Amino acid sequence: MGNLWLVGMMCSGKTTVGGRASEARATPFFDVDRLVELRAGKSVVDIFRQDGESAFRRLEAAEIRRLADDSPGGGGSSGGGGMVVSTGGGAVLDDRNVEAMRRTGAVVWLDAPVSALAARVAGEERPLLAGVDAPRFLAEMLDRRRPMYEGAAHYRVDADRPVSEVAAEVSCCARIAVGGASEILIGPGLTSPLLPRSSGREQAAVITQPGAMPAARRVMDRLRAETDAVLIEVPDREEAKTVGTLGMLYTRLAELNLGRHDTIVGVGGGAVTDLAGFAAATWLRGIESVLVPTTLLGAVDASIGGKTGINVSGKNLVGAFWHPSRVSVGLDTLAALPEDLIREGAAETVKAGFIADPGLVELFTADGMSFPLAEAVRRAVAVKAEVVSSDFREAGRRAVLNFGHTIGHGVEAACGLAHGHAVSVGMAAAAAVSADRYGFDPGEVLLPLERLGLPTRIEQADRAEIRRLISRDKKRTAAGLRMVLLRGVGDPVVEQVDEDALEIGFSAVGVC
Repeated sequence: MGNLWLVGMMCSGKTTVGGRASEARATPFFDVDRLVELRAGKSVVDIFRQDGESAFRRLEAAEIRRLADDSPGGGGSSGGGGMVVSTGGGAVLDDRNVEAMRRTGAVVWLDAPVSALAARVAGEERPLLAGVDAPRFLAEMLDRRRPMYEGAAHYRVDADRPVSEVAAEVSCCARIAVGGASEILIGPGLTSPLLPRSSGREQAAVITQPGAMPAARRVMDRLRAETDAVLIEVPDREEAKTVGTLGMLYTRLAELNLGRHDTIVGVGGGAVTDLAGFAAATWLRGIESVLVPTTLLGAVDASIGGKTGINVSGKNLVGAFWHPSRVSVGLDTLAALPEDLIREGAAETVKAGFIADPGLVELFTADGMSFPLAEAVRRAVAVKAEVVSSDFREAGRRAVLNFGHTIGHGVEAACGLAHGHAVSVGMAAAAAVSADRYGFDPGEVLLPLERLGLPTRIEQADRAEIRRLISRDKKRTAAGLRMVLLRGVGDPVVEQVDEDALEIGFSAVGVC
């Protein structure tokens, strides 16, 4: 899931907070100053005194690059969980350090006022403070470095608080790459800046829906410092994904003269991110998109992986593969959601556990709806990102992400269930088929779903209509209908299924 790089002034708490955050994330922790001392065989103070600051900066840069190269996506083998790294206060002075950190993880700036820094540094031996008025020197240094910290960091965290509070907020931050095409940033709020750096951008079109308007206004406030932006409203939920809505959207983009170097920003649930992504994929044959999901379902599933589309006589039958440049997941927005929307999103979140992360399933089984949001989002996103990175266009492995969707999509359309609830029913059906074929214990799927309060049966269903919708689903091939089954939790397989298998799934969830 990438590294977590901490930057900030001396005595902003990077080492202490970094240690706490690494414990919370169960990942390794490294302090660049300590690594430099080990490599040089002497203290940082002695390096400054004997060799000068420039020598220290070279050693510091070498350690940062070494850690970056040993990161997931950096060419090394540190493992999928990444690491937490505390850097020196001047690490951001070198643009190559900043590039290496941003490429391999989330950069978090621990920002504290000069008064707090001066109080913490009192009595410590700091080479740069020898023989100077510490408060004045720190104030001048912070003024010089502030633009560099702002430019380097994905997130700013107020470090003038108890360590436990700072560490809890920092440990939530993550950057997860999807191949070399997209990045997902997870943090306490919106990343800053919101848009990736671009020299040619003139404006952004922000597409949102009524239910996401408060979040869209926050996005617009953030964008005012970055580029010209215009807000375009579309209907809520699946009404956003119609040919009529898409036509209206194209007309507005033409009126704005949105150019090839501009950006479409989708703010809302999965329906609006699907629509915004498809508009970006097709406008001028493809322009940049940035997605800001405002639902848990959108954050862990719909906004990730580059699948875009609208509904024409079926769900997502018209679409394109088009990666967003960035997905910004604000945990504050997700935490404020009504419980029913969190529950719906939890279906796709636990699905990630069923196909690739048994520990995530255990988390939901133990905690139900009290699950730790930041950890669940980070782990579910990491699963989808890894699968998509290995198979962008669903030529093979990516199909495992459809666990629960074969019957689930038919139930969703025929019964009017919310997507997450329909997928939950679909997963219960797939568990029953898995039990028949592989001896899988369906309770391993049913129990966590029930702990989350998700449906595993439907009381009234038009069997013929569900069957008709399944027959038109995208997962049908010339060889027949595909279904994702489980040989065990974390061990999925995609197989062709016949009418008898569908009957087993239907009977298990009450479709008679």
